[in-house]
Amino acid sequence: MNRRATPPTPTVPACADCIRLENQEQAAELEGDLSRAIDYRVLLRRHRAEAHKGQQ
Repeated sequence: MNRRATPPTPTVPACADCIRLENQEQAAELEGDLSRAIDYRVLLRRHRAEAHKGQQ
């Protein structure tokens, strides 16, 4: 099965939470756990919407 990884989304500079969530998403993808990777993408979007008012 050929799945294309989604392109990385820009990180708000110097946000430790954004960086942590992105790293966890990438680790899950590398481990082949796509369900967990999607969970981290959702958490990252929620975090950005709440903490950064949707800014990227």
